[in-house]
Amino acid sequence: MACNLQGTPPVSGDLPVGGYVVAQLPPAQESGGELRPGVRVYRMVLSQDGAVRVSAVSSDLGLRARLRLVLLDDKGVVQAVSVARNWFAARQELAPLSLRPQITTDPGYRLSFKGQSGQAFYLRVENYALSPDRVTLYADAFTHNPAGDGEAFTTGVKQGAIEFVGEFDRYDVSSATGYLRLTYSGPLDLVALLYKGPSDPSPLVLDPVMACAPISPATLLVVRDRGLSRAGFDEENSGRYRLEISSTPCP
Repeated sequence: MACNLQGTPPVSGDLPVGGYVVAQLPPAQESGGELRPGVRVYRMVLSQDGAVRVSAVSSDLGLRARLRLVLLDDKGVVQAVSVARNWFAARQELAPLSLRPQITTDPGYRLSFKGQSGQAFYLRVENYALSPDRVTLYADAFTHNPAGDGEAFTTGVKQGAIEFVGEFDRYDVSSATGYLRLTYSGPLDLVALLYKGPSDPSPLVLDPVMACAPISPATLLVVRDRGLSRAGFDEENSGRYRLEISSTPCP
């Protein structure tokens, strides 16, 4: 989307994966009824393929911190935006800010992404507090939840997680019989889609309210954020979900 194009920003320094930097953030400025954040930008170059989680922890303002992380690729296109400690979003419109930023006052803000060795990303750190802040930024490689990589799922329980913006978890349910139940509690708009085949234009949709259905004649099960715009972490009340296939009929 054009509104996600920011341009390659000026860089304050490098943030190595597996390391950290301390960012001295200037205060936000009120101008013309708008709040302009104090900003620092850091470059990250991946040394290997895989998943990376970045986080920001305020040292000076603590629970009074008003931070936002914006991840951009090397063309300046927004990849993810922090919203709260337990979830992040695809773009800034989903994390609105005004004179009273609609973000939590947690001391830590996080987001995750995947990339390839040698790929460069930029992390823009925004301070919406009217006081300067000293913030420690971390970048750590991690192993994401392996469930939903196309494996067969015929009975029992699967526990997966939506950990990246735009992620699809896929399960082969062509040999499954009985009833599918989805259990999820958190900030994502999570759905489980049951497809009769690869060209099925109208899959059966489960969500945390309508959470049970016969699994046959579906052959493919996909779990994702409904709008492909939110993601979380492999934690309860975040990105983690539970699927169960059993012989117990739906209510």
